[in-house]
Amino acid sequence: MALTDSQMGDASDADVGGASASVAGSGDGSASGPASGSGVSGPGSTVPPIGVIKSGRQYLHENTIRRKLARLDTDLSRDEAARLQGVQLIEDVRNVLQLPIITYIAACGYYHRFRLEIDPKTYQWHDAALACLFVACKSEDTLKKSRDILCANHNIKNPDRITTPDDKLFDQGSKMLIGLERQVIETLRFDFQVRNPFKMLAKIVKVVLGPDGDGCDFFVESFKVAIDMYKTFAPLKHTTFTCAFTIARLTALMTGMHQKIFANLDPTEYYTCEDWVAEVMLDVLDLYTDHARSTLLGQEINPQAFIDAKIKVNQQLEKAQTPRYQNFCTQCEREGFTSPCSTDSATSPASPAGTNSTIKHGPRGVDGTYRFLFDADEVRREKAAYAEYTKDEWEEWKEEVEEPVPERENRRRTDLGPEPRAPPREPRRGGCGPGWNPRDRHGHRGRGRGGGGGGGGGSY
Repeated sequence: MALTDSQMGDASDADVGGASASVAGSGDGSASGPASGSGVSGPGSTVPPIGVIKSGRQYLHENTIRRKLARLDTDLSRDEAARLQGVQLIEDVRNVLQLPIITYIAACGYYHRFRLEIDPKTYQWHDAALACLFVACKSEDTLKKSRDILCANHNIKNPDRITTPDDKLFDQGSKMLIGLERQVIETLRFDFQVRNPFKMLAKIVKVVLGPDGDGCDFFVESFKVAIDMYKTFAPLKHTTFTCAFTIARLTALMTGMHQKIFANLDPTEYYTCEDWVAEVMLDVLDLYTDHARSTLLGQEINPQAFIDAKIKVNQQLEKAQTPRYQNFCTQCEREGFTSPCSTDSATSPASPAGTNSTIKHGPRGVDGTYRFLFDADEVRREKAAYAEYTKDEWEEWKEEVEEPVPERENRRRTDLGPEPRAPPREPRRGGCGPGWNPRDRHGHRGRGRGGGGGGGGGSY
């Protein structure tokens, strides 16, 4: 049983530290200590940390992608522009070096995943794109040196100054590219699996239209749509069958070639469903409506046609009462996609003429060793086995203890004789004369009044 999307998110990077046990007592007679079932051998003993376990993920939901973007705290418009420019750079360098399409697919997938994990403020987007292409050349066995890639990029930008890979201009850039290569591999978690929808697309076109001229013309147009699709996050979210079937149907919808035939196809026969197909179609149509000039098919078709197709797909979703994204959390969208997880960062200080790239690891990478596992079930089993020896189980009990009450100690020294008595206090007279009597304290009230009082009304 594989882990769910939330379990295999950023929380899949487990950093489990060592555990220690101790026995403590309280002043009221209560005591606590580890239970006998604990895996810790004795007080003060520690268990070696398991390190940092990372497991690759083949698919990312829309929730996960938005959460990663919110964690990086980047401007969405600038991030989208950097994503399109990076993929376009990969495509241009691929055409110059005459690399196969599978290398382009791998490089685009690596580039998207790298930008979702690493803060874009710590590197240049063109350095990351070239580094991902360099890693893709190795993983797909189309070996190209770092100097070849940098030279191709230089010749594209400077057609009037064509140079060769052995130029000293690329010395620092080559070191920078090799430094970023390590960070790209760690971001991918050593999982270089790539899904190729072009093979499945060719089979679908051949089965539906046949290997004749109509099928060849249709495949040429669908090939452009497939290349444009990798400028979106759709390949990260869906399977090969869904992407290939959506490319064929969208090509028929936009070009008008065999539109009824592909519209009547049953997606379940190609291991997909209408909801997934509609989500991929809307992702690609968003690209065509917003950045038509940055795509291959968008330069050949009127932009109004993409808007009409997008309206048609949205009406079909409203009629079927289907959400825009599958497995999407509406509550997270209202509250905002936030994540407290921290990621590693890479520094690419300059372009090919700059200094070396430095790799910076977060605090989780300092405490333990990075370990990369491909099986999610194996990660869960290993964590459960480790937890048996690190969890603390405590038992509490109360014990009555008789405490003797000490007698009051006489702190006066007996060798100094009897304790001297304090002198008597003099009565308080309130500042009156020596002949004052307490009975005379109200005698002044009768003075100057007629009748009693003894003094009469005379003056004094």
